[in-house]
Amino acid sequence: MFALSYDVIRKPYLKYFRFQKNGEKSDDVEIPVAEPTMMHDFAITENFVIIPDQQVVFKLSEMIRGGSPVVFDKNKSSRFGVMNKYAKSASGINWVEVPDCFCFHLWNAWEEPETDEVVVIGSCMTPPDSIFNECDEGLKSVLSEIRLNLKTGKSTRRPIMSEADQVNLEAGLVNRNRLGRKTRYAYLAIAEPWPKVSGFAKVDLLTGQVEKFFYGDEKYGGEPQFLPASSSCEDDGYILAFVHDEKNWKSELQIVNAKTMKLEATVKLPSRVPYGFHGTFIAAKDLAGQL
Repeated sequence: MFALSYDVIRKPYLKYFRFQKNGEKSDDVEIPVAEPTMMHDFAITENFVIIPDQQVVFKLSEMIRGGSPVVFDKNKSSRFGVMNKYAKSASGINWVEVPDCFCFHLWNAWEEPETDEVVVIGSCMTPPDSIFNECDEGLKSVLSEIRLNLKTGKSTRRPIMSEADQVNLEAGLVNRNRLGRKTRYAYLAIAEPWPKVSGFAKVDLLTGQVEKFFYGDEKYGGEPQFLPASSSCEDDGYILAFVHDEKNWKSELQIVNAKTMKLEATVKLPSRVPYGFHGTFIAAKDLAGQL
């Protein structure tokens, strides 16, 4: 397991470490950043860890004025650090600038050695600090492909979906069995009407094609989860989501076929599961193996 930790008061502001399967923790690797950065997520590939050092930073002094301690720093340049996953120091880290980019979540990343690039899939959010501060213009989250060229030190960024299909997509995942390797599909929450989630979208990362599934009239949910059914086909599995009916005040678990995007089963719940993010579903045999 790979992890980042950060300190918002004193240096080192950012550290990287990992755990072996037996639970043994590695030594900390101090990542050189000039100020404490709001770093909610990061990505891994087969060989690298991808560290986003973006323009949303911690400024605790803002709390004294009654504001949010998390603010957008327009004078800072966004960049992504590419470092060997098993590095013992940050001396070999490769920083690539990605101007005017803020990704709250990164869905996956992989290496393309033939072009000396690392591909990062994330949702680029504007305004960058809209989650932490009120904004009149509203949130816009664009699913994007970011390419980091390790040879030239340059980056490119493009929206994956067409303007006509554009919808706010936040919170979701790819098939976790393929995390860190090239994936074709991402399953992401449709964060509309913001901040509620009315359904989820299956996005073809290669073609930009989008298939949407909605939970139903006045039904909203949390983060969709992908449960693989086999290892042979990337989208062979099920999407599971806790859903609440705000009209009848009842809750359920909806189970959707990830390949066909059709509802296969609904499980009535005895009590409500609150809206929220970052959960997971695992099989009973996997749970037994952890005891």
